[in-house]
Amino acid sequence: MLTFSLQRYKKIPVTIASNALKHAQLQFYDVLLVDTAGRLHVDEGMMEEIQLLHKAINPVETLFVVDAMTGQDAANTAKAFNEALPLTGVVLTKVDGDARGGAALSIRHITGKPIKFLGVW
Repeated sequence: MLTFSLQRYKKIPVTIASNALKHAQLQFYDVLLVDTAGRLHVDEGMMEEIQLLHKAINPVETLFVVDAMTGQDAANTAKAFNEALPLTGVVLTKVDGDARGGAALSIRHITGKPIKFLGVW
């Protein structure tokens, strides 16, 4: 069964995610996916927020999702997120649109984390 939850808690991500985790535990769900809003690594407030969120829910997996079309700037972003969070892997989207694969190689090298999923289109 797949359940989606729309919560309105003054849009405080930590509260929303914590409540979702409690609900998942009460329902004996095996998996809870928490998808955060996209953020720039240069936005210190947003980076602090995601660190608080990570601490509050203590996830098993923390995946860095990035658009392969971003190019080499994706490497800078990956570095910042890898320093801010204990990443467990990388998900690259739109891989079919980048024939060179530079972002994938750079991110893998900089973070040392495995590329767990490749998305197309």
